[in-house]
Amino acid sequence: MTSKNSGRMAEQAETEKRVERYLAAFKELAVQDPDGFASLAPELLKRSVWDWRKTDPVFYDKLTTWLDKECLWTPFSDIMPKNARVNSKQKVKPIDKTSLPDQYSEIIDRFEEKFSGDYHRWNAAKRDQFIILGMLALEGKSGVRQGKLAHYLGMNKLGTGGIEGSNAIRAAKIALSRQEKGLTLKLFDDAKGNGSERLHAFADSNLADYVARFVLSHDASILLPAVAFTQ
Repeated sequence: MTSKNSGRMAEQAETEKRVERYLAAFKELAVQDPDGFASLAPELLKRSVWDWRKTDPVFYDKLTTWLDKECLWTPFSDIMPKNARVNSKQKVKPIDKTSLPDQYSEIIDRFEEKFSGDYHRWNAAKRDQFIILGMLALEGKSGVRQGKLAHYLGMNKLGTGGIEGSNAIRAAKIALSRQEKGLTLKLFDDAKGNGSERLHAFADSNLADYVARFVLSHDASILLPAVAFTQ
């Protein structure tokens, strides 16, 4: 091992030890002065992200939203950027239904009919259904926490006070599941958990991918949060 490599390893070890000590210090500060830490942490995170991802305004905007509300129900790791990024305002090419199995092609047809017309004229129920369908499709079998879904429906109440959001999500999923009628497929998996942590997900990752391509090629994709998606 050369002295140069040895020096780099020593520097890396020192950096790792510093990070470990800094994390321990932040944890202790949060315990001793939670209000002070809560007021300082958002600015520190924003500055760190800006230094790290200067060319990624989408992630910076996502962080701002996370700090405002989503941190209450979404782990920071869930918003970390992936290699492929697509802004919700950037449309994806329409899916080629001729290449899909008949069952998948049929349900995409049904969704196209259901969400036809100018989305500006949709009522609240149809808008909620599109948002729920899109957010769940984009996350596939990984799922989305109920608190996050309620937030994007414009219902920010949590816990026992989140009955309105819970009811809206349930109603939207029931309405969307009617598109399964006569088909041998299941749109959504059974929800798991409680309150804002309750997890909603697609039952079939392949179907989720096809539906994701449908919603991202739709003019109403502007209603969805910025997402990561590979075409």
